[in-house]
Amino acid sequence: MAAIILVSHSYKITEGLKEMIEEMTSHTESIEIISAGGTDDQRLGTDAVKISEYIRQCAHHDNIYLFADLGSAVFSIEAAIELIEDEELAGKCTYVPGPIVEGAFVASVQCMVDPSKAAILREAEKIRSGTFN
Repeated sequence: MAAIILVSHSYKITEGLKEMIEEMTSHTESIEIISAGGTDDQRLGTDAVKISEYIRQCAHHDNIYLFADLGSAVFSIEAAIELIEDEELAGKCTYVPGPIVEGAFVASVQCMVDPSKAAILREAEKIRSGTFN
């Protein structure tokens, strides 16, 4: 089982994306989608500590994929992974570059078809590079 953590400056973006993915993947048990958008009071921003807490909550998953909307969200992901003292857990984390909506959706669908890390990253790269059909 895998986890996808959606990191955006906007709570509404990650909540909406989570809802869309769960609806379109029929709430499959092969993947857990986590909304990590905005601040605790749902204002714009990202929080590396909050993201690291979500990562810890996903420790039971085989892989944890993190998607970001903007450059500073990527910095928050990197900082969150650095906050993880458990090297095995940190090793499960992969930041997946590319568009957050398309990338997270394709990764979620891929988890149902072939949940291997190589397959998920291959399909996400197709989205990022514009070669996805």
